[in-house]
Amino acid sequence: MKPRLISRLQALLPRLSARPEAAPALPWKVRLSWASRRWLELAGWPGMLAAGVLAMNVALYFSAILPAQAQLEAAHQSVISLHRQQESSSKTPGNKVLMPAEQLARFYRIFPHESRSPEWLEKLVAVAESRGIRLNEGEYKASYDKAGKLVRYQITLPLKGEYPQIRRFLAALPAELPVVALENVQFERQKVADPNVEARIRLVLFLGRES
Repeated sequence: MKPRLISRLQALLPRLSARPEAAPALPWKVRLSWASRRWLELAGWPGMLAAGVLAMNVALYFSAILPAQAQLEAAHQSVISLHRQQESSSKTPGNKVLMPAEQLARFYRIFPHESRSPEWLEKLVAVAESRGIRLNEGEYKASYDKAGKLVRYQITLPLKGEYPQIRRFLAALPAELPVVALENVQFERQKVADPNVEARIRLVLFLGRES
């Protein structure tokens, strides 16, 4: 009896020691779907809600905040361009450096006179309408610099429209309105899938005035 049992066990040993065949790998879509269902089962509704909020914030960042930062950088570059224009105007055709008073006088001549403010506001409206944006209302506030040579018109505009339209409008300002600077911009979207956004922009129109 024992020799027969031993012989059977010896016959089974190769099968027991042999490694099981590796199961075929599942497609990555199947593995991802299974992992997602497993995660939702463990996280429950609070986890699902947190994931939804995170997705909305990421979408808002790439659709509104990040492009707005790019527009602010463009406005900063326009200021640098204005300073370079000032430096170039400080030299005569013969490359003769002007006196500081003459340089300052040339700098102020870059800006249109304050009496032309309606003309520049009309240009602002035209640039907006050419990009499909209507400027129906706004807030205006004037202030003067300490030297009394420049007047600073602060223009606050509430806008509503598709984001690409507002983006094109802001991008066109440095080239078409060189005396207008973008000071601040805020975007708000009620829903991530909503093509329209509400924006509040603050511009500054610089004009010259007689001392």
